This record gives sequence, C-alpha cells and structure tokens, in this order.
Amino acid sequence: MTVLYDTQSLLERYLTKLVRNPTLLATNLVTPVIFLVLFSQLLTKFGEFIPSTPGGYLAYLTPGVIMLNAMISAPLGGVSLANDLNSGFLSKMLLTQVRRPAILLGRLVTDMLMAVAQSIITIVVALLMGVQFSSGLPGILLILVTVAFFEFALSGIFLTVGIRTRKTETISALSGVLFFPLIFISSAMFPISFFPSWAQTFSNYNPVSYASDVTRDLVVGGLTLNSLASGYVLIGIIAVLTFAATLLQFRKVVA
Repeated sequence: MTVLYDTQSLLERYLTKLVRNPTLLATNLVTPVIFLVLFSQLLTKFGEFIPSTPGGYLAYLTPGVIMLNAMISAPLGGVSLANDLNSGFLSKMLLTQVRRPAILLGRLVTDMLMAVAQSIITIVVALLMGVQFSSGLPGILLILVTVAFFEFALSGIFLTVGIRTRKTETISALSGVLFFPLIFISSAMFPISFFPSWAQTFSNYNPVSYASDVTRDLVVGGLTLNSLASGYVLIGIIAVLTFAATLLQFRKVVA
C-alpha cells in the first residue's frame, strides 16, 4: 500500500464519521454564514467609515469570515486524534501496515476540505447578498487555496495539543482563548484604524490580518505580489513551526 492509498482510506473514514454526525457538520457549515449575515446587517453603518472599500462593510467583512472558516476547522484534527488515542483505535491502526504519514495527512486533508466547503458556502451567500469579487473566478480559486493553506498552518497547533494531552476539553478551551483575540484584534472584522494603538500593533503582527488582507484584496481589488508573498511567507512559517511540534509529538506515539 502507498501513502496516497492509505491517506485516501483514512480520508474516507474521517468524512464518513463527519457525515454521520449531522449536527457537527451543519454547525460547522452554517456558523460562518451566521457571522456574515448578522455582522453585516448589525454593523452595516460601518460602511460609511470605510469608503475605500467598494461594496461597503459587507465586502470588507466577507474576507474576514472566510478566514474564520479556517479557524473553525483547525481544532477538529486535534479532537479527532485525541479521541482515536483514547479509544485505542490509533494503537490498533499502528499494528497494521498503514503508512505513518497517512495518519496525519488523512486528518489534515479532511479539515482542509471542511474549510474549503465552508468558504464556498460563504462565497455563494456573499454573492447572493451583492458582493462582487473583482478578481473573478481565478481570484475565488486563489481564496480557496489561501484558506486551505491557513487552515493547514493552524491545524498543527491543535494536533500537537491533542496528541500531547489527549483531552478534547483542552483543545476546545485553547481554541476559544486563542481565536477570539486573533480574529477580533485583526483586520478580519474591522479596519485596524478603529483600534487603539496597542491593538493596532498587535494586529500588524497578527497572521489573521495578513491572511484576511490577501483575501480582501482578491475581493475588492488591489492585490500585489508583495502583499501575496508576505501573507504566504508568514503562513508558511507558522506551518513549519506548528508541524515541527506535531511531528515531534507524533513520533513519540508511533515509536
């Protein structure tokens, strides 16, 4: 068996488990839409203060909600691996000929597909609400690549914690503590010019801001090679660091 075949088999397992839990599936798919609709309607007057964004606050908000999809999907891998460790399934799987990298890859691809599915739904709803994607279909495809890459980078945090602690409660608590400051003290939901100086400084180094700005430029126009490169380089650095930690913990399990 090859790594690709093993990855596909594990991907099918994870997707089957997800489909058999319709409440979790529906919650993950609908939550970003709720954010998009509620925030855009409740804070619609924000558009008066950001005239530089064509389409008003809804067009400004859409890229931030798309990045939120990556943040919603990222903890799922850690929860799944923690459950597999606690149930003994992972120990049994290690007794088979399954390729070790496929165990992580199958989970990662599942979560990336979830983030992409959420983003497609978000984009469709945004289009129905009147948002115009200036970069067209190529830009939308690059947005989906960006959200998948960002989810990939964030997943390493929760895979590491899941393998290390084997406690799903810890992962849930960490996601709340980590993601609320990252999403709200960034350019995802609000222009950083609205923030106090300390929050502007935090936002300028916040990876969510970089990912949101790349996506926003694809929505409203103005993407440059420098902004794309800076965003992808930062996300890449995060991915390298988080998965170095993941692999370190995973080797302890499979050794």
